[in-house]
Amino acid sequence: MEEKIFDLLNDVQVNLDEYDTQDLSPEEKKQVQERVLREVRNMRNNNHKGRMKKGWKIAGIAAAACVAVSVAAIGSNPVAARELLSETFQKIISGVEGEKNGDELKEVYTKIGEKSVPAKAEDDTSILKAESSGIKMQVSDIYCDGYMLYYTLVLETDHKELANKEIDGISTFSVSDKKNPSTVPACCITIDGEEDQFPIGFQKQADGTFASVQNYSLYTSDNPKEYKDGDRIPVEIDINKFHGYDYDKHNKDGEYMSTKPVDGSWKLSFPVIVDTSSNHTEKIGKEENGIKIIEATRTKATLHLVIEEPNYTKAPYNDPYNDPDIFIQGEDGKDIKWLGGYMAEKKDGSRISYITLLDCGGENFRLQVTDKNGDGGKFADISFKVKENKEQ
Repeated sequence: MEEKIFDLLNDVQVNLDEYDTQDLSPEEKKQVQERVLREVRNMRNNNHKGRMKKGWKIAGIAAAACVAVSVAAIGSNPVAARELLSETFQKIISGVEGEKNGDELKEVYTKIGEKSVPAKAEDDTSILKAESSGIKMQVSDIYCDGYMLYYTLVLETDHKELANKEIDGISTFSVSDKKNPSTVPACCITIDGEEDQFPIGFQKQADGTFASVQNYSLYTSDNPKEYKDGDRIPVEIDINKFHGYDYDKHNKDGEYMSTKPVDGSWKLSFPVIVDTSSNHTEKIGKEENGIKIIEATRTKATLHLVIEEPNYTKAPYNDPYNDPDIFIQGEDGKDIKWLGGYMAEKKDGSRISYITLLDCGGENFRLQVTDKNGDGGKFADISFKVKENKEQ
């Protein structure tokens, strides 16, 4: 039975006045997102007694909160499909099976994994592996189509506390930082010169290692760059602290039980080579009720749409929040998984939306825009076609 995240959070009591006075840093916002995802996972697991403990699923807030996406197996020929996936992606996919959003994550990781390439050193400045304090970290796989960047990280450890069987995940996030924020962030990631300070979490795998899938939208309002085939994107990761977490136990403050911090220095530096060789763009130009699909770009694993939208606060839409629901469906009639994107708003309240989706195959698509804040009526219902890449 399908449940929405809001249904699971109905019993949560929050003092909204407290949040009005708070200005959260990017790291704190990421921590809140991670906490919500872990709480939802635990709430779901409590309803299924006898299940084995599983760790935190690293997919990002968008993947965990998305509704009604299509389900895909690892291919009609599982053996052939596995040959296209690295060992890291194979165990990550196995680790999400049976979990909330497991089918969704399996679909994303399979599609991205099949089109990923092994991480490779470019020169002496490249660092693909780092070891400190009994923890080895390395980058394994890379996917980049000019719109989305994915890479996988793997941890191996013989550290006594982190290797404990009760530990479900390892993270750079620290509960104590909420009360006494550290002046030096535990994790800093720099992608093409853009620096982010947010936690990274690793899920425990069946073989005892810990793995993480990191994703980054290259085409955002903060970084609206257009990459060409063969462009080089430098990625640097600098971590100085790890914590182990048992997501089935809480301390007296209601926080997850965690180990003492493991201090060290883990620095990775690796190149990402943009691969747009499979990209092709088609002008769509279909419009209904002021909503227009300008163009669509199909990559080796994603579908990127550019959509022109009106100011929905005005007639005939009359949405006071200027925030309708947008659904994009494939040939099977199911909603396609959103991966990233952003909106560029104009002075008159209209905007251009850039949306990146997981390519679900087929050539026939449907865009629906509905009144989320009113009676649920449709603002637009547009069918459009995008040719499939020959290699797909």
